[in-house]
Amino acid sequence: MKRIVIIGGGIGGLTTAIALRSKGFKCDVYERSPAFEEVGAAISVWPNALRVFRKLGILEDVLEKCGEIKEAYIKTSKGKVLTRTRPVYDLPAVCTHRADLLDALLKHLPQENLHPGHELSGFNTRKDGAVHISFTNGIEVAADLVIGADGINSMVRKKILGDGAPLYRGYAIWRGIAKLPLDQGYGSETLGLGNRVGIVPIREGLFGWWATANEPQGQSDEPEGTLNKLKRIFGDWHDPIPALFDNTPAIIKNSLYDRPPTSGWSKGNAVLLGDSAHPTTPNLGQGACMAIEGAYLLAESLYRYGISEQALKVYEQAHFQRTKSITNNSLMIGWLGQLQNPLAASIRNLFFYVQPEKASLAILDKYFGHDVTSIDM
Repeated sequence: MKRIVIIGGGIGGLTTAIALRSKGFKCDVYERSPAFEEVGAAISVWPNALRVFRKLGILEDVLEKCGEIKEAYIKTSKGKVLTRTRPVYDLPAVCTHRADLLDALLKHLPQENLHPGHELSGFNTRKDGAVHISFTNGIEVAADLVIGADGINSMVRKKILGDGAPLYRGYAIWRGIAKLPLDQGYGSETLGLGNRVGIVPIREGLFGWWATANEPQGQSDEPEGTLNKLKRIFGDWHDPIPALFDNTPAIIKNSLYDRPPTSGWSKGNAVLLGDSAHPTTPNLGQGACMAIEGAYLLAESLYRYGISEQALKVYEQAHFQRTKSITNNSLMIGWLGQLQNPLAASIRNLFFYVQPEKASLAILDKYFGHDVTSIDM
């Protein structure tokens, strides 16, 4: 039986393994961290991604610990509502803890096919087409195909494309999960001057949040400290924003990067998936969703065409234009959201305020309405 090795045990890598197993492939997942786990932050899973989970027969497990977002608002820092959107689809828009989603996926994979503590050191394709893969712990394995699902700084991408470092987009993001006694079933994004805050319900009083601010790449929060910095920037914003920070046990900070959309995701018997292929800023909440869609498309293409150059090209052709559009649109939305000039920000807010809900829903439909499980490959 042909053997497939997946590098990276995040949401994209595990979904790919489940999709491949559903098609009868033997696959193993190698993760560099000592355990399969996710950071303490929230993740949105939109209807386009849930359709893949429904097709794979794991939707019920995924939804078990999710909170539904029935409405979404855009607000000003003083709490004025600029837009209200109520999406209605065959499947809900949900939010969950990243660790809960990972656990739901791990339930559907045999333990013997999961290999934590394996950091990729390199791979080479032999004359017979087999891929020889080595890890920093000295382990070596052979496979018929290697899938790079190892994130924005992908080692597999470096081998396939060698296109250098990702691009910093001018702002940092803080994320966390707060427990608050709120009855809020809607998601919101609040716009300021060069900064934003997003809030999404998870479950049982848990709320995921993220905050952004324009600042130099890699800037430290010290000596002020992260909590004090956030309260200085956002302390006079509308409720419950200040309380979010006080009720968050662990706050995570990252600088935001992406890459210009680039084709050529495969070389020989190696192919890229998720952030390794099409990293995006999180402004549309579609990063993980695109990886989930890609997992299905790749598995379907390999099932139909075998492990072959044709299968990898068909997968990319089915996925590239959509990921390119989302990456570019997310970058633009981030630029709008991070506007720091008061006049420009006022014009932006006015645009949102006069835009009818029907127009907002039409934009959402481009993302939420997509169904990769219906694509004829």
